[in-house]
Amino acid sequence: MDNKGLSENSILRIAICDDDKADRERVSNLVQEYLDEKKVRAEVKVFEHPDSLIEECEKFRPHIYILDIVMPMVTGIQAARELRWNQPDAQIIFATSESSFALESFDVNPINYILKPIEKEKLFSTLDMAISRVDISDDKAVVVKVKGGVQTLHLDDILYIEYRNHVVTYHMNDDNIISTPTLRIGFAEYLEDNHSGKEFVRCHESIAVSIAAIDKLTKTDITLRSGEQIPVTRSRYAEVMDRYMDFRF
Repeated sequence: MDNKGLSENSILRIAICDDDKADRERVSNLVQEYLDEKKVRAEVKVFEHPDSLIEECEKFRPHIYILDIVMPMVTGIQAARELRWNQPDAQIIFATSESSFALESFDVNPINYILKPIEKEKLFSTLDMAISRVDISDDKAVVVKVKGGVQTLHLDDILYIEYRNHVVTYHMNDDNIISTPTLRIGFAEYLEDNHSGKEFVRCHESIAVSIAAIDKLTKTDITLRSGEQIPVTRSRYAEVMDRYMDFRF
């Protein structure tokens, strides 16, 4: 297996969702066996209902989802559509007893469709494929100066960056707020020095938003995946829209 997106310090995030306890435990046990055998460091969360999966994964943001399809109220395919909207690069694996859903699941671009009872070899080979497509390398983090020292921030955890009174504030996925000391440079220069990639776009003179954190965009404001709203100025709307559409599609 070529873990090209994994480094020694990488931690993979996996979510499992199945309403059947026996199936849920079997998948969870097989995933743990796989991780032990391949020596992959991972955090695995297990859910019995898609509602709790969707709510929790707004912040957990797994790299890989293993979903049953036939579940009460919300099917695995419906859940996958919502999850896919917020995480276009996530790897989705369907594990189900119903082969008739294969065509319907096509639009969420699953990496594989495994029929129950799940065979160890089939799941392991699918996880190999999923991990080969995941990129959680260490370069997706930034070290910033904070009061009293420096701090490493993972880009996926940053919702937006705000500049006010010569201080840059990072608004994080876990509701934490992290601020720099008073700066001698402007916001544009700070972003160029620290965030020159494509992860952030300025939506306001004093705000740069993470493209991945945008849930809804209008001509006047942005709704983040946390539910918070931030403004977008008329002069910056077109660029934000272009970058947002490139990310989504």
